[in-house]
Amino acid sequence: MNVMRKNIASILVLAAVALGAFAACDITLPYTEVSPAEKTLVNNGMDQDYEFTYGLREFMQYSPKNPSGTNLIPYYDFFGSFALKLYVVDGKISFLEITNGDIPCDQFGFELPSGKVPCVFDEKVVPNALRLTTGETIAIFQNGELVFPFVLDCKDLSYKMTFTTLESTREK
Repeated sequence: MNVMRKNIASILVLAAVALGAFAACDITLPYTEVSPAEKTLVNNGMDQDYEFTYGLREFMQYSPKNPSGTNLIPYYDFFGSFALKLYVVDGKISFLEITNGDIPCDQFGFELPSGKVPCVFDEKVVPNALRLTTGETIAIFQNGELVFPFVLDCKDLSYKMTFTTLESTREK
């Protein structure tokens, strides 16, 4: 029994020394400066007009019992009918066209405009936001992706749509 106490005490002393040694280390991670143009969704230095078509990569549902969330796309076919098209004119996102398709919920909380409508990519806020010129937010640019978090009728459930690029074309 006495030998066991000595072994435990030795292990505790070694652990304390190891923790103290790591706490005294100055760990510096490499940092690469990123220019503001590289932080945005579309590089403002584009000399051509482009169109980007997005679909849904994820439609996540979160709850208190499932904080990691569940991607609902594999369970419902109607998510494939969603489409978002961004129009870049003179190096800036200027217009969008959005189709909610057959998705049976009103995740945006307002009536989606039909056809090609003016929009802005707001770089003055963090995270950057894609908005209609009337002020409604369509998506935010977070961790390199366009996403849209929202809540529907049940306040215990939250959702997040993550968009993925399906196609990009340069207008002539």
